[in-house]
Order: sequence, then structure tokens, then C-alpha cells
Amino acid sequence: MSVPLSTNSALTSLSASRIAKLMGEDAKEATKLSYLDSFLDLFRSNNKAEALKQLHQMLHDSGTSNFARFNMLSEMAEPGSKALFTLTIVDPSDSDQYTVEYSINGQKIKTDTIDALEREMIYLIMGKPLDTAMLQQQVATIGQYRLDTEAAVAQVVDENFKGGGVNKKFDAASGLLRADTKTGEEDFERERALAEYAHDKPELASYISTQKKITDLGTLHPDLSKEHTYAVVDIYDPKHVASTEMDNCLATLSREQASSLLPQLVDMARVLYKNQVAHRDLHMHNLVVHEIKETGSVHLKAIDFGRMKMGEDFEARKFEDIDYLFNKQGATLLETFGRNHLARAGSEVDRKHYPLHKLCEQFNDKGIALDPLLSNIGAQLKTDLQHAGSDEAMVDAAFHKASQTLQLCFAQLQPQTEGIRFA
Repeated sequence: MSVPLSTNSALTSLSASRIAKLMGEDAKEATKLSYLDSFLDLFRSNNKAEALKQLHQMLHDSGTSNFARFNMLSEMAEPGSKALFTLTIVDPSDSDQYTVEYSINGQKIKTDTIDALEREMIYLIMGKPLDTAMLQQQVATIGQYRLDTEAAVAQVVDENFKGGGVNKKFDAASGLLRADTKTGEEDFERERALAEYAHDKPELASYISTQKKITDLGTLHPDLSKEHTYAVVDIYDPKHVASTEMDNCLATLSREQASSLLPQLVDMARVLYKNQVAHRDLHMHNLVVHEIKETGSVHLKAIDFGRMKMGEDFEARKFEDIDYLFNKQGATLLETFGRNHLARAGSEVDRKHYPLHKLCEQFNDKGIALDPLLSNIGAQLKTDLQHAGSDEAMVDAAFHKASQTLQLCFAQLQPQTEGIRFA
């Protein structure tokens, strides 16, 4: 069978066998045309051979894993064909290796062997709880539902900006932002720099949603005021995705969704740390949960990098996100004291802070004291990271251990769980 694609190139569809070849390393085999196709290429305005070459390079630039390539191809498929891309992960019987089977419409096209960490990464990207039985699961990731908003942005006029705050106004339908103050303009510049920094860092790009400054005002509606600075953010198809800040959906999350978001949040901290980015404000207004309606899977994105430190400024701030997430510490003593002791119960400040604690508390059926448990996990993580230094494998291992301990902590909150004890 052939899978129709949403592209502007000479490729209008790909066969399952072609997809399997494109996922492989052999560029010559992946891009080889039949005699008929080679002849037809002489008369095509868009050269198919060149399009296949560019696609193979793009897939292999996107990451080293077969999952990353398969996921990118599924994102390129027409909406009605995305569900054809499925995978199965078979648990090992006598080893620590897992078997992954990639299929198109039930036809297996590739088999891979992965370890436990690679398996966990697939679950995180797919927004699944880590104990999910991955049997013929659709490869549904949030990127598949990102909308092309160029046409919608071009229709926005001044009166469409109904949301936002003092510094910026927002049109939710198109994702267009307008900076009304110098602070808003500085935010656009800061996030532009972050987006450029993350361009060749797919892990980092997957966890952030930045405000992309519009440099060509000619792409905007002619009646829109040109005295302001504008930016656009990613918007996802509301027919398939429900997007909201974490504090606004906290009460409606299922236990399975919470058990997916917890390791995602720790993994987000890992990716920021490894890429020398300190967000410094990871409260729940700045964490957007995207739920794929058909599957219930949840995908976490960080927004609003107004307090971010990166590059040379990172070292002095490298543990601030960890201290905030695990130990309820702000960037200053005054911030910490105000949030923890002065904020009125139920106030906006009280409700939006400390996502790890609030996610766990939502399902704390036993009334276990969470603060010391999470604080101990964070303290051990910092110790492990100090020992790790710049060794990336050790850094990954430190965050993986923290994530596993957090998941055990979360399981301990359930009354039916037996046999797990914490000192």
C-alpha cells in the first residue's frame, strides 16, 4: 500500500517498502528509482530522486533512532493515514533487550532492538505511562497535530487580540502575539535566541514552545498596527488536541495521565540541564499539557522563558529548576518565603506553584507526607549530578534514577500498593 503525504515536494505518497528503506542507513538503496520513475523524472518539474534524497537526509538528521524517523514519517502523513503507523514493544523473556516492531497498516516493515532507557524514551515521547502494554499502539505524538497557521495569522486585526496580560496580547485562534511593552519585545528576542539554539537539538525542541518573532510584517494583515512587535506560537488542531496549563487541568487528570506527566517533567529537567538552559520559573502556568483526545495520552511543553538563563549564565543557576521542582525553593529566599508562607490558600500563587508536589498530592490517597520524600529525591539527584560532572551518560543515569524513585513514590500513594517502603 501507499501512504499519502502532506508535503509540497515531488513526493505525494510513499509505499511501505519505501518507508522501510528510508528508515535504513543506506541512502543509495533508499533513494533508488525504478526504470519507469527514472524516465518520468526527466519530465517532472519536481525531481522525485532529489526529493527522496532530501527526505532521507532529513530523517537521519532528526535523530539516530528508528523511532524518531518513524515518528517523523507519521507526522508527514495525511491526517487520515496517521493511524496506519503503529508499533509494538515486546518485553524481553530472558534478556534486558526489548523488541520493537514498526508497522504500516498492520504490515511489519522494520524490527529493532532497544534497551530499557530507549524504551522509556519512546513512552515519554508518546505521552504514555511507563507501565503501558505497547501492543499495536498508534505512533501518535503531539507534533502530528501542529497546525499551519500562516493563513490564519494573515487575517488577524487589532480587535482580535482578546487574551493576554500587561506586556503581551494574544489571539488564540491563530497563535499570534502582540508585544505592548518593552518587556514583551525583550521576551520575543529572548525566545528567538532560544529557538535558534534549539534548532539542532531535537530533545530540547521537543519540550519547549517558544514565541517566534515575526520579522516580515508584510505577512500580516495590512490593517494590523505596524507600531507593535509580533510573534507566533505553535497551535494544535483542537479537534484532536486539548491544550491547557497544568493547573487548569490538574483536577481532571487520571492517575494514568499523572503517572505519564511525572517522568516527563523530570525528563524535561534533564534535557534543560544537559543543554545548559535554566528555565527558572517552571510553575504550572508555564507548563502546558496537550492531551490527544483519541488516546488520552498527555504531552508536556514548557513556555514563557522570560527568566531563562543559558550558555555562560547557566552554571550559577544550574540547580535552580531541580530545587524548585523537588524542594519548593524559588530563585531567592524572598520568593521561597512568599510562596511557602505568605501565599493565601487557594490564591493564584498557591495554586500554580510546585507541579511535582501538586501532581502527587492529587492522588495521595494515603495522606503521606510528600515534602520530605520529594526533597530527598532532589537532594540525591544534585549529589549524583555533582559526581557526574560533564559526563553525559552519568547525567542521564542520575535523572533516570530520580525518575524511577519518583515513580515508586507515586505508586506508594495508592492504597492497594503493597511491598514498597520509604525510609
